[in-house]
Amino acid sequence: MQAVIRDARVWTPGAEPVEGHDVVIRDGLIHAVVPTADRVAEPGETVTEAAGRTVIPGLIDAHVHLTTPSEQRRPVPNALFRTNALPAEKALHGYRNALKALAAGFTTLRVIGHRDAGEIELRDLIERRSFVGPRLKVAPWWISMTGGHGDLFYMKGMTRDPLDTADGPDQVRRLVRVQAARGADFIKVMASGGVMSAGDKPEWPNYTVEEIAAIVDEAHSFGIPVTAHAHSREGIRRSLDAGVDSIEHGTGLDAELRSQMVEQGTFLVPTLLIGAEVADAGPDSVVPEDHRAGMADVARAQLEQVAEAVADGVRIACGTDTSGNVCPFGRHARELELYVAAGMSHVQALETATSHAAELLGLAGRTGCVTPGAPADLLVVDGDPVSDVTILRDRARLRNVIVGGVDVTAFLDAVTDAMPA
Repeated sequence: MQAVIRDARVWTPGAEPVEGHDVVIRDGLIHAVVPTADRVAEPGETVTEAAGRTVIPGLIDAHVHLTTPSEQRRPVPNALFRTNALPAEKALHGYRNALKALAAGFTTLRVIGHRDAGEIELRDLIERRSFVGPRLKVAPWWISMTGGHGDLFYMKGMTRDPLDTADGPDQVRRLVRVQAARGADFIKVMASGGVMSAGDKPEWPNYTVEEIAAIVDEAHSFGIPVTAHAHSREGIRRSLDAGVDSIEHGTGLDAELRSQMVEQGTFLVPTLLIGAEVADAGPDSVVPEDHRAGMADVARAQLEQVAEAVADGVRIACGTDTSGNVCPFGRHARELELYVAAGMSHVQALETATSHAAELLGLAGRTGCVTPGAPADLLVVDGDPVSDVTILRDRARLRNVIVGGVDVTAFLDAVTDAMPA
C-alpha cells in the first residue's frame, strides 16, 4: 500500500518549488514526485490533501544536547543536572526532548553526547522503529583536555571518569577508539574554552594542533568525521590546521580563517539560538548573571561572524546548541530566522537545515531532500516556508510530520499536549 501527499507545493533544495504535485510514498521511501494532474490514484492508497500547503524535507539540527533537563516548569542548571542526575533519568529526559524536537519539525538531530545516558541505544531503537522519534547521529561523549572546556563543565569535587579527559596524542587516540567501539557517528573535540563552564574563558585555546590532528587521523581511519567546539581564533586555527570537518560556534573567525574554511570545505555550525534564548530569559534564567553577560557578548559577535561567513561563501549547517533549561527543545526553527537576520535569504536559511546539514552528517541524498529514493522524512506546512521561514516556528502550521513514511503528527500531538512544559 502506498501513501500520497496530494496537490501540494513541493520544494527540494537546489530547485524552485513546483505547484500542484503529488508526493508518492512506498515502503518508507519517496517513490515519486509527479504533477497531480498526471497521476492516476491507486485503490486503497492513503491520501493527505495538501492544497495550499508546502511539502519540504524534515529539518535537521546539527548541534543539540539531548539528555538535558526537559521540564521548563522545574528549572535545573545544566551543570547541576549533568553532575547529579542518574543515567536513567538523563535518558528519559532525552527521549522527552527528542519528541519535542520532532513535533517542531526536526526529523534528524546530531547529538553532542552525554556519557552513559542511553543516547546510542535510543538512536538504535528509533532506527529499528521500536520507538517513535527523530533520527539521531550521536557522539557518545566529547574529548576534552584536563582543565579544558569539557572538564570545567563538572563541579570541581566530582571524581572524573576515564572518558572525561585525555591529554597528549596517545590518550586522545585511545578515546577516539573507545568512542568508535561504542558506536560513534562523529567525534567532538573541545578546542577552546567556553561560556557556560565554571572558571572558563572562550578565548582560551584547548589542545595543540598535534593532539587535534591525532584525533582527526584516528577518527578518519574509522570513517568518522570530527567537529570542534571552538570559540577562540587560536582554537579555530588549530582545528582547521588539524583537518576537522566542522567548527561549532566559530566566534573568533576572521577573514583568513574563513578563507581557509572555504578552501578546505569545512562547515560552520553557528549555534546562534542559545545566545538569543539566554538573552531573552533575563534574570529568571538558570544561567548565572556573569555567564548571561558573556553569552550576550558571544551572541553579538556570532551574528556578525555569520554575516561575514555568508558573504565569504563558508558552508553553514543549522545547529542550535539546544540544551535543557538554557535553550529549550522545540524552538529550533528560530535559528533560521537568525540566519536571515545575518544576511541569508529565506531559501539559504532553509538549506542550512536540509541539504547542508545532511551533507555534514554524511546523509546527502538520503535526507534533507524531496527526491525519489530518499527516506520519506517530510513536513507538510501551511503556507510557504521557502519564502518565509518564520512560519516554521508556528507549530499549528506544521500540519503533518512524517518520518520514514509514517505520519506521526497525531501521536506527537497527543503525547506532547499531555506533557506540561
